[in-house]
Amino acid sequence: MSKTVIYFDGGGGGIRAAAGVDGIEKNYKDFPGITPGEGSLVDYLANVVTTFANQFEGSISRAVLAVATLPADTKSYQGIANLVFKNSKVEELWICSDSVSSCAAAIETDGVVITAGTGITALAVGKSGTILHSLSGDGHLIGDVASAYWIGRMGLNYALRSSDGRDQTPGAAQLLAVACQHFNADPYHLPHVVHQSNRAVHAIAQFAQLVNELAASGNATALEIIDKAGDEIVLIADTARRVCEGGKDFQVALLGGVLAENTMTYKNVVSKIKASGMMLHKPNKSPLEGAKILANKDDAGIYSPMIKIYRSDKQ
Repeated sequence: MSKTVIYFDGGGGGIRAAAGVDGIEKNYKDFPGITPGEGSLVDYLANVVTTFANQFEGSISRAVLAVATLPADTKSYQGIANLVFKNSKVEELWICSDSVSSCAAAIETDGVVITAGTGITALAVGKSGTILHSLSGDGHLIGDVASAYWIGRMGLNYALRSSDGRDQTPGAAQLLAVACQHFNADPYHLPHVVHQSNRAVHAIAQFAQLVNELAASGNATALEIIDKAGDEIVLIADTARRVCEGGKDFQVALLGGVLAENTMTYKNVVSKIKASGMMLHKPNKSPLEGAKILANKDDAGIYSPMIKIYRSDKQ
């Protein structure tokens, strides 16, 4: 009898899905991401799982849903599970932060994985794989410093300060010109267009790429934003090492679009990581592959405190 597992990883920018049938990878599918306030999180996440699960005949032994935006209460977690079990043949559902799938993919011994995309999250393993420590993130309303959303927001903030005269630097003026072109708006209407964008958080996060490009071209204001992002990411890494009592072999893995190797943010962070004496670790697995590892584990192990596990009563 074949064994099928499905697994998901993603955040505001999108959710990726894949499956394994008797250990062989099958079917990949991309779903749009979701950020808080864009609709019912319970309905959306349950629909993502059931839509993908129903592509397969027979039962699904386990579904692992590792996402950046998680429910705020136990009732909502249970609501996702109830809908999944009602509308699919999933037998067991694991729900966790995408930081867990990233850590499962990237950290081999003790270390921290920092994933910066639309939002940012970090998870550290310490004391020979016996403790977990979650850092940063906290969502775009009160946290996510150094994420794509934060970088894009800071770029727009400087642009608007240039628009009304609070910032008279050439760098801010250039950010204003680029922002107006990107959002197809004049300076006066720019904030209105941004606020009324479809999926505004995602739209602001996408602007981070232009901030990065301006920094690479020498724009001093953009460089200041990228430098502050780098400081925050290094602070996360150094805090993780301290809390986990890590030594010289404490690994620091960098994942996500903000920290892609061709970006100014990545280059900024790498130089600061090396200067601080920490060890940069380049993982050979993606966060989606980390979700796959979780889907095939006998049990949640060290990640148990961070994973909600539900089992169908249909079994």
